[in-house]
Amino acid sequence: MTNVVQIPRPRALRSRPDPLAFYVRVGFNDHLELLNLIATGERGMFGFVIDAQNVVRHRDLMTEARHRGFDVILDPKTHPLALPYGYKGSLGALPWGGERHHTLADFDAASGRDKVARIIEFAAANDFTQVLGPTHLLAGANDPWLRRDIAMMGRAADEIASSGKRINLIYPLALPMAVLRKKDERQAILHAIGDAPCDVIWLKVENFGDHSTGEKTAAYIGACRELRERKVPLVGDHVGGLPGLGALAMGGLGGMAHGVTGQQNFSASGWRRPSKGGGGSNWRVYLPTLDLLMKPDAAQLLMRNPRLKAKCACRDTHCCPHGVKDMVERPVRHAVYQRAREVEQLGSTAPSLRAVTYMDERVRRVSDDVASIAAMPNLGADLVDSLQKKQQHMSRFREAMAHVAEAAASEPAAMSPRRRVVE
Repeated sequence: MTNVVQIPRPRALRSRPDPLAFYVRVGFNDHLELLNLIATGERGMFGFVIDAQNVVRHRDLMTEARHRGFDVILDPKTHPLALPYGYKGSLGALPWGGERHHTLADFDAASGRDKVARIIEFAAANDFTQVLGPTHLLAGANDPWLRRDIAMMGRAADEIASSGKRINLIYPLALPMAVLRKKDERQAILHAIGDAPCDVIWLKVENFGDHSTGEKTAAYIGACRELRERKVPLVGDHVGGLPGLGALAMGGLGGMAHGVTGQQNFSASGWRRPSKGGGGSNWRVYLPTLDLLMKPDAAQLLMRNPRLKAKCACRDTHCCPHGVKDMVERPVRHAVYQRAREVEQLGSTAPSLRAVTYMDERVRRVSDDVASIAAMPNLGADLVDSLQKKQQHMSRFREAMAHVAEAAASEPAAMSPRRRVVE
């Protein structure tokens, strides 16, 4: 046997790692561009999250998504509904809404059972394939909402079973980063939800997202690895950018969910106190080279510089056949398409190599490109200032993530959610 030379197995016969999941939170005006995208055969997303108050507006997207094998996930908006300034008239008009924001008493006894029944009835009537359970933003392990959330998840599972529909139940675990950092708090919450019925956990962490530092991202990944003890897939909700991709690459998450050029980080400050104005966010242009989202006017101005255009313009003709023009005029398609490719690349890489691939192909390249562009002459004071801040951020981020990556190869891969199969 010492003379036998092992021939590599054909690629088609090699075992492939489970793909990593990517879900898109659909904003009020995102549906038409997303419909156009999936009409081209795009399969990089696992599904779409639909806000309950937008179901009628997004009906065509929901129908086409189900037909093409995507999950359609209901967000019942119980998180904002339970905070004074998260409550809006459009949410109050939902069958489980009301004339004011929800309180603990609204989820006690018959009142709580009624709200849950209305949520599941709504999900079944509108043919959702998954539903985010009726949980709330926690302040810690001793938050009284936690006990009610666990009870309501059990009630939701019973209602789904009674409906006769095949609807997967997601446990949306929402808590501040300060709580997630504390091991005793994490373990207490993990123990408390250990028996709560769910198919997947979606983790939404306040004060974490696409702009997070390397140190904060490392803490997030470490906490996610502990949450895997629940033995169900873990998806990072409202997570994007290099921090989100890093959590996928280093075994923290099996999937990520965020909005179209937005909702890539999470803050509940606007639900707790009056808003300072500003309204909803507009679409932005995604520049993967710099890990930046820019306003279209700013991106167009930047691309007028031939050297910057050479660095930052999209060259993928499947994504942007007309280059910069499509990037700026169709930012939804470009952003979702590029993020889908980033997640796919990591998912198709062997788990033991994902951290190295992420550091080499994403973190180091972004860090080097930001530094290179920041040193260019005649960029304008505002752009130079922005790039210098990004350069400082990337330098620290790169150092912190390099330390995490050293140990990541020995970490088991996170469980990934399953893609919906059309029967």
